Amino acid sequence: MGVSLSRRYELWLAGLWLLISLSAISSLALPHTFLLTAIGDSVQCLLLLSLLVVSCFNLRSPDRRVRLFWLLMVAAWCMWLCVQVLWTYFEVYLRQDTPNPFVGDIALFLHLVPIMAALAIRPDIERTPQPAHVGSLDFGLLLFWWLYLFVVVPWQYVSVDELAYGTSFNILYFVEHLVLLIAAVAAWRRSQGLWRTIYRQFFFASLLYALISVAAGVAIDFGAYYTGSFYDLPLMASVVLFNRTAFLAQQSTQLAQSQKVTRDRQNWISGLAIAAAATMPVLAGWAVFFSSAPSSVRSFRLVLTLAAIVVIGALRSRRQYVVDRELARANQELREASLTDLLTAVKNRRFLTTTIDNDVRQVIRSYGDSGTAHERSNRDLIFYLVDVDHFKIINDRFGHDQGDDLLIQIVARISSAIRHSDVLIRWGGEEFLVVSRYTNREEAETLASRVLHSVGTEPFRLKNGRGIRRTCSLGWAAFPWFTTAPDKVDYREVLRLADHALYQAKNAGRNRAIGLLADTDPAAATRRYALDQDAHPELPTRTLITFGPDNGSDLDHVEEDLPDAVPPTTHA
Repeated sequence: MGVSLSRRYELWLAGLWLLISLSAISSLALPHTFLLTAIGDSVQCLLLLSLLVVSCFNLRSPDRRVRLFWLLMVAAWCMWLCVQVLWTYFEVYLRQDTPNPFVGDIALFLHLVPIMAALAIRPDIERTPQPAHVGSLDFGLLLFWWLYLFVVVPWQYVSVDELAYGTSFNILYFVEHLVLLIAAVAAWRRSQGLWRTIYRQFFFASLLYALISVAAGVAIDFGAYYTGSFYDLPLMASVVLFNRTAFLAQQSTQLAQSQKVTRDRQNWISGLAIAAAATMPVLAGWAVFFSSAPSSVRSFRLVLTLAAIVVIGALRSRRQYVVDRELARANQELREASLTDLLTAVKNRRFLTTTIDNDVRQVIRSYGDSGTAHERSNRDLIFYLVDVDHFKIINDRFGHDQGDDLLIQIVARISSAIRHSDVLIRWGGEEFLVVSRYTNREEAETLASRVLHSVGTEPFRLKNGRGIRRTCSLGWAAFPWFTTAPDKVDYREVLRLADHALYQAKNAGRNRAIGLLADTDPAAATRRYALDQDAHPELPTRTLITFGPDNGSDLDHVEEDLPDAVPPTTHA
């Protein structure tokens, strides 16, 4: 997909190419003098400064992952610029050759690691978000591993050998560039749209940078490189290509973010970090048994490798702890989501299935204990089935969107009427179940009355601004059915009795609650119950009726314009 840059971006890039042309003319016209060195160093500093500034513009993206991508890139360019400024300090300010080994080599070597991390983020992919701590630990582990390789393999800090140092550094630098190129081409091949163009441009810039930087490193070791030579021209060109990549990204965020690919793929940097940690014992064995370096160098490598194993082991342990903690949190959230109704945010029927057995055992156990007077009076489990009266009219007249909004308001009112220890469950459609724990059956009518009046007293305000009154019908029953024989009747049968009571309330005219309690000798009743468990209406009961509010209005009537004095119901 071809993308044309805006005119101001093209002019900016033209200015950068003009600087390279100036450097090329200087390389042809000037001998190896201080002026040539000053021009070469100055042009490289300006190009890298441009890259840093242009990349900073991309930090304004509204996408958090895009900002993180460019923040890592900015960190890499900043390290590269610092190396170039230090190089310029030696050659231009001090007017002396840059020492070899060069103190800035460590920053030059490590500046590729943030770029690898940026490519691993892949902001063009919609993926399951990874905990920030895990990504930071992966990046830290990988950075430490490359730092370890830089310190151990060239071993210039123990026994300085320019040729050995240069050879080892070039090999390591080549391997690091190779890993970066593999990451870049993978991002290019697996992306699409504008991001594919960005990654393709970045790959070719990285390829040119890798080839010329390794070639320049070899030339330095053989004394063939000097600042302002033709080795610098391809390097400068790669910087301009990186500038163009940053401009492409900036323009793409202005156009759209429509090119994202949905993919749940493990971050490859995590695998690379784990693989890096696994190489530590191998490197320790190589340092002891296979290295031909002096004994002081072998000892240095061995001690540093053992210390690195401890550090990397600590980082991996910390990473695993964070992953386990996030996994436990995610599992808890998933469990909560599986037990929660999506529309009303109350519990669903699966929640009852997972918790009811413990509640039943607690009730049966409490009836077997003597306990205090308060405990003996609050040990029942009462099931209230609540059904909204004439709810179908709302969906038929105003649509399901208005009906859903009304359900949310009804849930809020029911929730305000029950206790914190009670559980509100969406039983299906406009029907709800209240499981009242640690309560007394003799006071069950009180809660039923609160629910009736909470729902039916005041009108509801629909999304369209209209007001409407709804009432509800309740059916309830208490567990255990027999207080002297709490385990004789299963809670499922009590729940069916509550459903039967709700059916009676609907048939009796709605806007009322009907409760069923046992009213017989438990021994005789349980014998009959054992003979025919499906015939729950035949269990001798006493019926309690609670009437809802008499609002004196036709429940099918819609009040078009509610007065301002009626506040809208807050959603749950």
